[in-house]
Amino acid sequence: MRTKHCSVFLVIALALAAISSFPAFSQEAPADWYYGKAIRTVSFEGLKNVKSSDLEGITSGFIGKPFSDEVYEDILNRTFALDYFENLKDIRVTPADGTFETCRSIDVILVVEEYPVITRIRFTGYHQIRLADLKDAISSAEKSVYNEAKRFMDERALRDLYIEKGFTEIKISSKAEQNADGYIVTYEINEGQKTVVKEITFTGNTVVSAATLKGKLSLKEVGLFQKGSFQESQLEQDSKAIVAYYKDHGYVDARVVNYTVDTAYNEEKNRRELTICFNIQEGSKYMFSGVTFEGNKVFSTEELSALVRQKPGETYNETRYQETAMAVQFKYYDNGYTSNQFQSQMVKDSDAKTIGYNIVIQENSRSHIENIIIRGNTKTKDEVITREIPVESGDIFSSAKINTALRNLYNLQYFSPNSIYPEVSPGSEEDLIDIVFNVEEQSTTSIEFGLNFSGVNDPDQFPISLYAKLQDSNLFGTGRTASIGLNLATTDQSVSLGYGQNWMFGLPISTSLSLSYSHSTNNDLRSYVTPDGEVNNGFYMEYESHEFNFTASLGHRWTPDWAILTLTGGLSSSLINNVYDSSIYTPYSTTVSNYNAKFEPKNSLFAAFSMDGRNINYDPTDGWFVSQRLGWYGLVPREMFGGQWGETEFYLRTDTKAERYFTLVNHPFSEKWSLQLILMLYSGLSFQFPVEGTAIKQSNQLYMDGRFNARGWTMTGTSAGYGRALWNNTVELRMPVVPGILAVDLFFDASVLKKTPGDFFTDLFNSNDWYFSYGPSVRFCIQQFPLRLLFVNTFQIKDGQFVCETATGDPTTWAGAWHFVLSFNITNR
Repeated sequence: MRTKHCSVFLVIALALAAISSFPAFSQEAPADWYYGKAIRTVSFEGLKNVKSSDLEGITSGFIGKPFSDEVYEDILNRTFALDYFENLKDIRVTPADGTFETCRSIDVILVVEEYPVITRIRFTGYHQIRLADLKDAISSAEKSVYNEAKRFMDERALRDLYIEKGFTEIKISSKAEQNADGYIVTYEINEGQKTVVKEITFTGNTVVSAATLKGKLSLKEVGLFQKGSFQESQLEQDSKAIVAYYKDHGYVDARVVNYTVDTAYNEEKNRRELTICFNIQEGSKYMFSGVTFEGNKVFSTEELSALVRQKPGETYNETRYQETAMAVQFKYYDNGYTSNQFQSQMVKDSDAKTIGYNIVIQENSRSHIENIIIRGNTKTKDEVITREIPVESGDIFSSAKINTALRNLYNLQYFSPNSIYPEVSPGSEEDLIDIVFNVEEQSTTSIEFGLNFSGVNDPDQFPISLYAKLQDSNLFGTGRTASIGLNLATTDQSVSLGYGQNWMFGLPISTSLSLSYSHSTNNDLRSYVTPDGEVNNGFYMEYESHEFNFTASLGHRWTPDWAILTLTGGLSSSLINNVYDSSIYTPYSTTVSNYNAKFEPKNSLFAAFSMDGRNINYDPTDGWFVSQRLGWYGLVPREMFGGQWGETEFYLRTDTKAERYFTLVNHPFSEKWSLQLILMLYSGLSFQFPVEGTAIKQSNQLYMDGRFNARGWTMTGTSAGYGRALWNNTVELRMPVVPGILAVDLFFDASVLKKTPGDFFTDLFNSNDWYFSYGPSVRFCIQQFPLRLLFVNTFQIKDGQFVCETATGDPTTWAGAWHFVLSFNITNR
């Protein structure tokens, strides 16, 4: 579409712009009056189905730029590349301020004609496959732009779906009927009879068993757990799989001479049943004699030989040799030599039964990057993407830096993970290349809204509470984050504002600011003096709490190829006022009494450093992460400014975290889905060190929260649930169901909480202080819904005995220890 329209549009557009600008002013207006004027807006007229917000990502990048032929051509190219519009009917350019003689900026208006849309999609004749599966197979959708070529592609997609399910006689046709609103597209399906594989046999196999060969095939015999679907194209693929298996075990001359397919009709099951036989010629077994190199000057023979994946004298393995050849090419490729030529010459000794290779290398000049092109970003501005790419025009090409760019773009979570891929194409001259990054926008706005009905037990309280939060992590496509939250309930109310950005002054400097206010009505134990003079702490008092909080942080990132390094610092400051009648009530907790009658401060400073080597930080399958955080709590001592105003707690808190990820299994079951099993190891260690002569109130000590550490345990109701040393360890086996969106996990947690850091080092292995939990969980990875539902079993080992316990530490049965926990999927950064 783009090629068809845009070259013609530019010529017509400039002429239309000149003509259409005259009537608004006077006959004397020069034809080029708007050249060099800053563009204030680019808007569209004639929109019916396309939303103007869908075009903001295109137009926002031109705001403020001076008008020129190049800018105008870019506007047209990017607009019509979306395939939304069939025709450009008119262009108007008007002054944004004043007249054409005095204005400094202009408004550009494109009058467009949209392509017709699909109003309805129908399927007829389907019986064996669900309607939902048919809709998922096609790329067209209702309300999308109609495209005849895409309709024929969808026919092919539906045909492939049926063939994949074993319907080899499938016939599909389609038609499009136009009406006043658009097109009705109908897909007519004739499914035919289903075909299954009844039996697979082999002849000529003496070294490898039939069972082993069957395990290498994509075709499977029909059975209790196998559908036995047949695709003719799989016969050639499976023949190659058989040969590949033999070659990986030294049989380099192995081949499938032919295969036969016998058909029988099963009247009872109304299907065709196939018997397939592969005729194999195995040949002799060969040993590996080594690899030599010729023509290499950039890298020494020793450097290249270190990349060889097998040793001389071992059984020859074809896959390992291919890995060796790819490793050699990648070494050159990673250093900018993208135009080298490689030729593998086989060295085969049939008498000695050995095989080796001589790799001939033709070294050419390094390739330099001519252009970096971004495609598919309809909201996010180009500069937000290009700043995450650690190469620019003129740099030597490096595949390692391209991988770093991909990692950075994944971590933004602005784009669909499967849509991000780079393309390398020749530039305008030899040894120049263009790199094209293709992306597909995904939603970055999350809206959380909730109503909670608490019942009518207390007639003085309104029974409904409201919670709402709005956040956009890519505000107006600028890469900034903004949020607002509101909570309204009878006993507590709060409002919060947040702002953050990852770049400042063109540098990877991050900053975040948050401001909040909360009010709550609480109950706490109070000290009551009985008539006989004794102090009773069993009575409760009511008080109101008001808190203002401000948090700010500043950080810097470095992105070498092997990890992301981040240094962050910040402060948090709160003013708290607990309101109650001190002449009547005396709170048992000093946490309440210290903030009575006036706003008292609560401050902290922190600094953190992290190294992130994960491939994707929010849903990694490989890599590692380590971080160290130091926080100092207490900045304004009481009586520092006279009187009793100030803080009474001063302590240092350290938090050390480490993660490691391994992909144990990655087995493709289809073109769209692979079974992955990911092993995750995590360890987090925290200490608190109070200033000598001071103490840390229990409410500010470390504790097992039951959601993020020691999952399943809620020990905060007892003194055993608090301490100044906490070590949490986790092992998880993760299975992504929809990568980047949904996963099912098995987890095991082991946590220990000690009263002091000294106790941690002297009494760490006292089993009575360890808390264990395990179970399955469902994890959502999308940033708009980062929830995690866990089904947890909790237990301890006391005096060498396995003891099942409830979440609060009470003995119970194994079945009674199971319970649900709602947590959040928080990414360590």
